[in-house]
Amino acid sequence: MRLKKSLLLSVALIISAFVNAQTPDKGIWLVHYNFTHKADTTNGAKLYTEKFVLLLGKNASVYRSLDKQLNEQAVANEVASQVKASANPHAVDLTLHGTPATTTDEYYQYLADKKLYTEKKIINYYVTEEPMPAINWKITGDTMSFAGQRCQKATAHFKGRDYIAWFSPELPFRNGPWKLNGLPGLIVEAYDARKEVVFSFAGFEDRSQSADMVSIDPTDIKAGVDELERLHQAQLADPRGFARAMRGSGARQKRSTDSPLNSISPADIKSINIVAAPESKIVINNPIELPEKK
Repeated sequence: MRLKKSLLLSVALIISAFVNAQTPDKGIWLVHYNFTHKADTTNGAKLYTEKFVLLLGKNASVYRSLDKQLNEQAVANEVASQVKASANPHAVDLTLHGTPATTTDEYYQYLADKKLYTEKKIINYYVTEEPMPAINWKITGDTMSFAGQRCQKATAHFKGRDYIAWFSPELPFRNGPWKLNGLPGLIVEAYDARKEVVFSFAGFEDRSQSADMVSIDPTDIKAGVDELERLHQAQLADPRGFARAMRGSGARQKRSTDSPLNSISPADIKSINIVAAPESKIVINNPIELPEKK
């Protein structure tokens, strides 16, 4: 199945526009969440789980997969270890172990500008800009403690689901995991009424002395939400054809973090043996965002 010419034209138009990066913001706190999603309602016993972190600055935040970062570091360490142990550093036999699929999307909240940026990898790295979702929260009198932080309960309907959120008025951040935002305090934990989507609190880290920054990569390609969704659907329909089309367009974008082989020159690799990770294909008939009932 070949990509339609109109879609290839869309690719060409997208890659000509690059995002004007927001001002980087110094990271202060790192919040850990355990994400759980009942993605497949036909198999209720099987839940998708993934560890995420929310890096908070004074003016912005970014929510991203911690598992993705850990997997990338593990593979990089594996390569570095084999290079170091090789009898001949100029003829290295590498064995790479695949890792389970993780979420590549990252969500940047700039509350002062009322902007939400979503970075998505579809071979290249793209970023979309949207107005910050306005969520009509109703704050209740219920309270609960998380890691010594007194939190209040709030409820809202958002993206087709009824959410319950616990926020801490003592932590003056109006941010939260994923796209959740807008409460007078950090959203520490949240879940929908059926607990099919759960952002469970897993800890805090003080990052004020670190070099962490909330910063959108300036090489990200700016795209509209609809056109990026068309690219995503084209990739799902014909992954190999899509990859060939992107290579043919000259649109391939590279980052230093994309390859675990950065610690070795290609000329020094004698062979590469790839051990595939156990298949972990996710069936999704219950997406996080549901259509609104009419």
